Amino acid sequence: MIPDWAAYKGKKIGIDILGFLYRAKSRRQSTVLYIARLIAAFRRCGMIPVPVFDGRPPHEKQSLLDSRRCTENQLQQNDEPLQKQSQSLSQQTTCFTGEEREFIKQLLYVCGVAPLNASGEADNVLAHLAKTGEIAAVISHDMDLLVRGVETLWVPDSYALPGDREGWTTYSCSDLCERASLSYIEFVTMSVLMGCDYTHGLLRLHYRAAYALVKSGLSLETLLEQKGCTDPAPYQTAIALFEGLLDTPDSLMNERQWIKLRSSIEEPEWAMLYSLRETLLRSLPASDFRDLCLSEDRLLASSVTSSKTYRRITETESRTEWPIRVCREICDR
Repeated sequence: MIPDWAAYKGKKIGIDILGFLYRAKSRRQSTVLYIARLIAAFRRCGMIPVPVFDGRPPHEKQSLLDSRRCTENQLQQNDEPLQKQSQSLSQQTTCFTGEEREFIKQLLYVCGVAPLNASGEADNVLAHLAKTGEIAAVISHDMDLLVRGVETLWVPDSYALPGDREGWTTYSCSDLCERASLSYIEFVTMSVLMGCDYTHGLLRLHYRAAYALVKSGLSLETLLEQKGCTDPAPYQTAIALFEGLLDTPDSLMNERQWIKLRSSIEEPEWAMLYSLRETLLRSLPASDFRDLCLSEDRLLASSVTSSKTYRRITETESRTEWPIRVCREICDR
C-alpha cells in the first residue's frame, strides 16, 4: 500500500540513512545527488526528515563479525583461485569511508537537516523514537524494524522517493501480527528462533517449525530444550534487544543528539547550496533544487550573498571546513 503522504505533513520521519547511501553507491549513483533529491522530496511533502547514522555494532554481534573476518582470512590464505575470488568480491563490496560519511553529514547540515548519530545501531534509535512518538514513521529497507515494534515502516522499491505514487510498500507491525494470529512477543520469539545476527552460529528453525513452537504455549526454555539447546541466554538477550528492553536514552544516543532531535528546524545554508549548484548539484533538476532551498525567493537572494565557506561543529567538537574542491574529490572516488 502506498503511504498517505498528505497525512504525514508536518511530522518527523526517521530514515535509516546508511542503508540508502550504500544502496545508491553500489548502483553507481551519486550519493550527493541522491541526498539532495531525498531532502527535496521530503520538503515537497511537508515532512521533516530525521536521518540516523549507525554507530558501533553491539557486542552481541561479535560472533557474526568474527565469522566474517575468519572467512576473509581463510580465503586469503588458501589457493590462488580463492584469493582471486576474494579480491573480486572485495572490489564488488561497497565501502563507505568515515570521510565520506562526514561529508554527507555536512551536506545534510547545509540542507537544513540535522543528522543524528546512534551510539550503537540506528535500528535501535529509530525503533525507540517510533514507539515513543518522536517520529511518525520509518523509511528503511531493513525489515528487522518490524520485529523491533515499529508500527509504520515504509520500504521503497528501487529509486522511489517520498511523494511518489508508486514504488512504495507500507508495513505495520500490529497488522502483521494480527494476520499471523501472533502476539507481539510471539512474533519476536518466532523471529529469533528463525535466526538473527544476535544468535549467529546457534540453532535456527524453519519458519513453519518456529511458528508451531511459539503457538504451542510452551516457555522459551522448554522450546529450546526440545530442540537440544540447553543455553537459552543468547535467545533471551536477542528477544530483549528486539523489544528494546535494554535501551535507555543514554545508551541510544549522547545528550547532544537528543538536543539536535528536539531543536527547532534549521534553514538551509543558501549561499553554500548555490555554490554546490555550480558543481556537485549541477545535474539536479531545477524543481528539486528549488524545493531543497525551501523557496525560489531565498534561492535568488542567496545568489547575491557573498559566498562563505561552510563551517559546522563536527561530532568531535572541532571545526572543519569543506571546500568545494575537497567535496568533489570525495564524491569522485
